[in-house]
Amino acid sequence: MQYIFILISIILFLVIIVAIVNIFRKLSKLQKNNIISDLESEVNDLVLELNQTADRNINILEDKIKTLASILQDADKRIKILGSESGKIKSESVTYNQLGQISGKRDSSDIPLKKETTIQTQKQVVELNKKDRIIELHNNGFSCPIIASRVGLTVGEVELIISLVEGR
Repeated sequence: MQYIFILISIILFLVIIVAIVNIFRKLSKLQKNNIISDLESEVNDLVLELNQTADRNINILEDKIKTLASILQDADKRIKILGSESGKIKSESVTYNQLGQISGKRDSSDIPLKKETTIQTQKQVVELNKKDRIIELHNNGFSCPIIASRVGLTVGEVELIISLVEGR
């Protein structure tokens, strides 16, 4: 009978050891599952943050594209204005040359006062053309330094003409 108790004790001992091993295996699996779920949570958080950053960057790029489009439209308008101004300058130079040819064909026996008044009148016409051109360029959005370089006047003269015309 003693052997039976010893045998039952050994069997119980083995059963307890097997149960303890099974419990440790299940605990390790649970810990692995917890680690995996923690990693999944962190990865999801990173993906969410990356999506938010990408959305913000896309919005910034779209704003920059809109700004560039408006700048391009403005540049196109200015190029058209430049083309029309170039055509006007060419026609003005042709007219000026024709006036020079007409005045060159006149006899030198004309009264000297008429020549002086004609030169003064031509200067006044050129100055009026400059004034009109300055105002037109100003209304089209060109800055005073650019207008001055195109018209051949100083920046101060251009600013003065603009301020006189606008009544400042």
